[in-house]
Amino acid sequence: MRVRLTETAITAAAKRAAAAGVREELADTVTVGLRLRVTPAGVRTWVWGGRDQDGRPRRFVLGHHPTMGISEAREAAGAMRGKVQRDGADPVAELRRKRAESRDAAAGIGTLAALLDLYGAKAGDARKSWPDCRRRIGHVFAAFLARPLATLKAEELQLAADAHPSGHSASAAVRYLRPVLKWAAQRRYVGADVAVLHPPATVGRRDRVLSREELAALLPVLAQSPSPYARAVRFMLWTLARREEVGRARWRDVSLDAATWTIPVTKNKQPHVVPLPRQAVAFLAGIKPTGADPDALVFGNSAGGPLANWDREAKALMLASGTAGWTRHDLRRTGATMLGDMGELPDIIEAALNHVSIRSALAATYNRSRYRPQVAAALQRLADALDGIEAGGAEVVPMRQKSRAG
Repeated sequence: MRVRLTETAITAAAKRAAAAGVREELADTVTVGLRLRVTPAGVRTWVWGGRDQDGRPRRFVLGHHPTMGISEAREAAGAMRGKVQRDGADPVAELRRKRAESRDAAAGIGTLAALLDLYGAKAGDARKSWPDCRRRIGHVFAAFLARPLATLKAEELQLAADAHPSGHSASAAVRYLRPVLKWAAQRRYVGADVAVLHPPATVGRRDRVLSREELAALLPVLAQSPSPYARAVRFMLWTLARREEVGRARWRDVSLDAATWTIPVTKNKQPHVVPLPRQAVAFLAGIKPTGADPDALVFGNSAGGPLANWDREAKALMLASGTAGWTRHDLRRTGATMLGDMGELPDIIEAALNHVSIRSALAATYNRSRYRPQVAAALQRLADALDGIEAGGAEVVPMRQKSRAG
């Protein structure tokens, strides 16, 4: 029945429906498509009906009378008509999608956490540092891990990064997350705009080197601590290796007889054989379990898994030693600087650090040597110098520079 909807018309329709035991439907003559369904039990439902952009007839529930009054129903009907006919929206499909997203999120499907796991399995497997990147992302963006991907917004992620108490950690997390989101956008898992994030802080190039006094305070703590983190840090100082490389070291890669440690995969994509100083060999022999599993980590946690609480444990070492403000990579820089101060040639130091290029591009074309004997001698001198600092010995006198053949 087409009528101008009023409270009087609605009351009359409710009485007719109750008396006849059949549903009444009133079509408003003021707002196109607005109808009110009245059941014999007195339930009154506002509905908008019309055709979508494809010409298909559609009907959508707007609310119930009297909770939604006549004027509110007319406004809602006008808005619904605009969404469906002008914008091509499908409120029913949108509602189903949101319900499905909620169910998936509860099951851990289609969330940011699931995307990170997928990226790690597909694209991140070539990056041996991915577990640490994943951990950093999870720490800074913890509030978003269970969120459905469709609900992620760049502005919310940016606000979370900007509000994080550590600008350095947040900036690192943003740098790690952006390629994940770009990878996801290429596959239409997320919108392209979601990946537009900016580090909240500019991370400058570090030049921190631990002083002799700081090393004198730190080295005894490392020697006495049973913590696998302290052992790993001590090993880093002897070998100048990266934290990720030490964290992935397995007993199968160590030869105590040959005094070498082979790093199968490095940052420069080439295996690297590290000649171990006497101190490192004795140290490894002392901590190697009887009948050690070749696949076991040299520096694993109590369950044999990889070390994952570096920031917390580094702070504990700083507190115990009375030092502050250094990172694991600063130890690598400290060792390299010590070698330079002792008169080691730059090429030898670069080789010990296993940098991609240890000489000019032209020279590298003809000279493929990694100077292993010289590196072995340099690392031994470094270990001896560290022993001297720990024991409170005198300053190390630089060795006399050797001439190089042309």
